[in-house]
Amino acid sequence: MKQLRPDLFAVRGWLGWTHFLVSDEGVVLLDSGFIGDFPRIQRAIEVLGRKPDDVKAILLTHGHLDHTANASRLQAWSGAKIYAPVGDELHVEGRYPYQGVARVCGALEWLGRWLLQYRPPRVDTWIHDGDELPFWGGLQVVSLPGHTNGHVGFYSPTKLVFFVGDAFALSFRVAFPPGFLNTDTPRMRESFKKVASYSPDLFVPAHYFTMNKRTVARVHARAQKM
Repeated sequence: MKQLRPDLFAVRGWLGWTHFLVSDEGVVLLDSGFIGDFPRIQRAIEVLGRKPDDVKAILLTHGHLDHTANASRLQAWSGAKIYAPVGDELHVEGRYPYQGVARVCGALEWLGRWLLQYRPPRVDTWIHDGDELPFWGGLQVVSLPGHTNGHVGFYSPTKLVFFVGDAFALSFRVAFPPGFLNTDTPRMRESFKKVASYSPDLFVPAHYFTMNKRTVARVHARAQKM
């Protein structure tokens, strides 16, 4: 388990990271991981000295399978409420009608759902752009469509941390998801510019090899070249 701040932890999974937003009120999970991540998340809760019912909410940035795969199991295990973005209902249900090159994504997700015996979670609250969520000192829902129709980020104005989902990924550079994973790539790039209009202390994407405070400058520099 990786500690990003005293109140923010991350567990690396097969494709990305699940983030743990920790407070006196409990733990909030940001996305639910992919194949093999369920036991990793369970162990992380134990390492944090928490119990299953300390998990108060699971926030989904979008409905792609690598973010929703364990949502229903975690919900049953912890009793946590699930929040997901309006516009991604069909993604969460596994019924989104992919078109064009994105059919590749649809085929991969179909295979993944079959292998995982995927069961859609029960979404307790469908969230909208501008909603304020009462977790971790307050989180603002920020609409960042393009990767999926409803894709969102979560911004903490009190802690100056912006969780950006799949708006970009980090390796040796700031990278965008390949076109076959997006529902609307031009719109996704506009959403990246929206992300870059913020100046938090920390951008936290779902997929990265290294991530630190220098990421903010890297994101701003990448946006200036667009």
